Amino acid sequence: MSPDRRNRQVRDALDQWLREGQIDPAAHSRIGELYPLTRWDWRSLGRWFLTLGLFAVGRWLPGKGLRMLGSTAELLGGFALIGVSFVVGMIYSDGSGNWPALLLIDLLVLLVLSYALGNVLLLTLCSVLFFVWFGGRSGYVSGWGAYWFGMNYPLRFLGAAALLVAAGAVHLRCEAGLLARYSGFAKVWISCGLFVGEMSLWLLSLFGSYDLIDGPWHFAEDGELLMFNLLWAAVSLGVLALGLRLRFGMLVGYGVTFLIIQLYTLFFTQLAETLGWLLSLLIAGGGLLVLVIWLESQRQKRRTATSDS
Repeated sequence: MSPDRRNRQVRDALDQWLREGQIDPAAHSRIGELYPLTRWDWRSLGRWFLTLGLFAVGRWLPGKGLRMLGSTAELLGGFALIGVSFVVGMIYSDGSGNWPALLLIDLLVLLVLSYALGNVLLLTLCSVLFFVWFGGRSGYVSGWGAYWFGMNYPLRFLGAAALLVAAGAVHLRCEAGLLARYSGFAKVWISCGLFVGEMSLWLLSLFGSYDLIDGPWHFAEDGELLMFNLLWAAVSLGVLALGLRLRFGMLVGYGVTFLIIQLYTLFFTQLAETLGWLLSLLIAGGGLLVLVIWLESQRQKRRTATSDS
């Protein structure tokens, strides 16, 4: 029996069940999509060919001297692959709602492709996928009760951050020898770890360590919040000092950025209500303007010193 004839018989049976009330319209539509009556599902074919085509173009362009454009095409292929995986997931969904599992599959596939193709942009996409998957998985386990705020353990993210930074440090050392062709990949690992860790410390400084998935909201005591604020400040200052010592601009940027975020967080959580929102916004806006002007002046001085030398 040809596929078209088989699909027609299935569709006829589905129509009969719908008329007899044995299935509802939603089930009729969902099952019917699995048995198309057209000869080809051109949209499905288009998705697969688009994904393969982007990776093929990404391999072809560097030979024409367009390496960056080729890497970008492969990055778009990575996005297309994620889209295809979600389409397949919707078609074969069992109703569990466990979409983070799809992201984990995409993450593993794209991580392998990142190194196989030597594409740092794909590795950057992997870092974003990791962040979304890790947070989504925590939300899924907790019944979608929370993601970052009150989710099961911000400390879990702090542990993951430590592992990512450690992996990045090892990668950086190996880039001088065994992993020389992957120069620059270590920055992605370190950057992902620092971002996840700083975000975790930010939430810990606001709410403390919330260890329960179920149960009442956790109200941290002042001593606990003080401890996490001191830890956050120590980490950011340490990252800043290490960046200045190693002349590692990315570390300097992370240290300065999250120190500023911590100051703003403390200002709005501890002083803003007392001063009033209007005065608080004026102080915060003025302080930010002064900071931007100072940072720009420092950048101009460094640029002038570099050009003179």
